Amino acid sequence: NYLCDLEQGSEVEVTGPFGSTFLMPNDPNARLLLICTGTGSAPMRAFTMQRQRGGATGGMTMFFGARTPESLPYFGPLKKVPDSLLHQELCYSRVEGQPKEYIQDRMRKRGDDIVPLLGDDNTHIYICGLKGMETGVDEALADVCRAAGLDWSGIKPQMRQSGRYHVETY
Repeated sequence: NYLCDLEQGSEVEVTGPFGSTFLMPNDPNARLLLICTGTGSAPMRAFTMQRQRGGATGGMTMFFGARTPESLPYFGPLKKVPDSLLHQELCYSRVEGQPKEYIQDRMRKRGDDIVPLLGDDNTHIYICGLKGMETGVDEALADVCRAAGLDWSGIKPQMRQSGRYHVETY
């Protein structure tokens, strides 16, 4: 309640942002592969909003995992993002009567859509969410690459070194 309790006109000191690893590329033509769970979708939402305002032409593909459709944070605003700007793959792990599906499962199913992104030097990957998802996503990317005759263990460090692989997990 700190901000709510301040008198109108009060000055507030703000610091940040910290680090520069999870920033969007300046190139509006850059392609973005967004992979997130739960509240990890917050920066992805910001990316989509920035792209909507800036007239970007680079495509965005998002793999978004949650327990149920009702538990998706920011789902309302994401439904308003045009399909021409953002391709959404929504995955749910706790829908009654349906098998569990995690983002890494869907990524493997959609490998044919991911491979062209991995082969494009203008693609940036952003992973945000629970720390536990990181290993599964990495294994899924390795499987997708292996199925296409690519080597994820070589691609990932190249992307990281060129500032195109971004991970923010907690």
